[in-house]
Amino acid sequence: MHSQEVQRKADTVAECLVLLAGVPQGSFEEFSADPLRLPATLHLLQTAIQALIDLGGVAVAREGVRAPDRSRDILENLERGGHLPPGSTGRFAPMFSFRNRVVHLYDRVDPRKVYEILRQNRADLRDLLELLLAILDDEGDAR
Repeated sequence: MHSQEVQRKADTVAECLVLLAGVPQGSFEEFSADPLRLPATLHLLQTAIQALIDLGGVAVAREGVRAPDRSRDILENLERGGHLPPGSTGRFAPMFSFRNRVVHLYDRVDPRKVYEILRQNRADLRDLLELLLAILDDEGDAR
C-alpha cells in the first residue's frame, strides 16, 4: 500500500471519528429516537475499524512480523514484536470482534452495545490510529 493509500485510510478513520462525535449521545433513548441513527453509527464504526485493520496489515507487512491469519493476529503480532505497547491486543481486539459481528451477524447487533461503544470506546479508534501511524511513520510511509 502506497503512502497515499495509507493517508486515505487514516483520513477515513479521522472522518468517521468526526461524524461519530456528532451523533447524539445524551441518553440511549435520544440515540435510538432516530431510526437512521443506529445504521449510520454502525456503518461509521465498521468503516473506521476496517480502515484500522487495513493499516495494521500494512504495519505487519512493513515490520516483517508473522502474517496474520485473523484480524486479531495483526494486534497480537505487532504487540509481540514490540511495535505496540503491552496490553494493546486486550484493549483493541474487542473492536475488531465487534466489526466482525456487524459484518457477519448484522441482524443480531445489540443497539445498546452500539450506544455503549459510541460513548465509551470511540477514543480507542483514535488511539489505535495514532499507534499504527507511528509504526508506519517510522518506516517513512505514513502521511
